[in-house]
Amino acid sequence: MLRAADGALVESVIIPGPRRTTLCVSSQVGCARACSFCETGRLGLRRQLAAGEIVDQVRIAREELSHAPELSHAPAHPPLRNLVFMGMGEPLDNLAEVGRAARLLTDPRAFAFAPSHVTVSTVGVADKLEAFFQTVPAELAVSLNAPDDARRTRIMPINARFPLAVLKEALLRALPPRRRVLLEYVLFADFNDGLEDADLVAGFTRGLACRVNVIPANPGPDPDLRAPSSDRVDAFVARLGAHGVTTLVRRPRGREVGGACGQLAGSARDGKTVHERAVSR
Repeated sequence: MLRAADGALVESVIIPGPRRTTLCVSSQVGCARACSFCETGRLGLRRQLAAGEIVDQVRIAREELSHAPELSHAPAHPPLRNLVFMGMGEPLDNLAEVGRAARLLTDPRAFAFAPSHVTVSTVGVADKLEAFFQTVPAELAVSLNAPDDARRTRIMPINARFPLAVLKEALLRALPPRRRVLLEYVLFADFNDGLEDADLVAGFTRGLACRVNVIPANPGPDPDLRAPSSDRVDAFVARLGAHGVTTLVRRPRGREVGGACGQLAGSARDGKTVHERAVSR
């Protein structure tokens, strides 16, 4: 947790893994999109982060890793090489600053991250997709999370403005040649995890160059939205595979520190401390 110059609290998450270390960065303080399963959405939008504040999250994380040999140098935890804009905020609502930050982070004279190792996640702000691909050197991820408009609107208000058909048409129009989009699908027990739901998701992917990341839900603000059993997860993934959909299960990490998907809230919690250094602005 980082404190900005004006006192705003921003969270980023270091995710060490066997083949890569990833940093999840935030693009806003809070978020206006109000997805019902997301703690950040309960805050509302406090303000945008400047490009320098986004880049500082990466700079400080690198420093933290350099002082933690058990994370950065042990064979099981390689150095930081992947960035995901999946923290607090909707990146496409702060597109200019996200673009500035991404260009610096991928500049070989600066941080030199490969653009293919930087991913920006959106709830599906369809009218900004073309501008994203024109200005941001990064991959795109879209949070799908439901197989039809009724259920998606219930948990993601953005769907009332950009329903699934509009979102897909925008993706087909904006996606550059030889590029693919990552579709993120959070599984909620008895809500969107049935085999018939997998069939609908497969239908959405038809004709779209994509991969589906299936994410068992993390505990969040709505107690009715909970993770399904591992058997239900496996059956859902198998059904997508039977349709020929490339699928990966993203197993939950960081729940114990409130750092998993949907849990960042920018407020002090048990087990969390605020970093003494402020991010710049």
